[in-house]
Amino acid sequence: MNNSVTETIQKYYELINIKGDWQSIIAEDIAFASPGQNTKGKIAYVDATIRFLHVVKTVQIKELIIEGNKACVVASYDLESPGGKTATCEVAEILILTGDKISSSTIYFDTASFRSFMAQ
Repeated sequence: MNNSVTETIQKYYELINIKGDWQSIIAEDIAFASPGQNTKGKIAYVDATIRFLHVVKTVQIKELIIEGNKACVVASYDLESPGGKTATCEVAEILILTGDKISSSTIYFDTASFRSFMAQ
């Protein structure tokens, strides 16, 4: 297992959890793909991620698989909607690192359930 990649990924999710400086781990030219949108560049990624993180209360890594500079993360996000409802969102994310920065993120989740939750 690549300890540097493992440490970077764990740090990223830890910083998200404590509302810390997770943006410092993002590469300037990050490529992001999700069911809702694709972006290129750190500013677009941070903007998209911040919108999601507004409803995140906590995140926990359930599984972490490392292969070279790539990681597959299965994470559980505890959410609270603007209306005060709570739910858990299971997410699979494929991350690629260049050095100690995340340079690619592809995320998978149940968009219909998430949209329904946000409408509550």
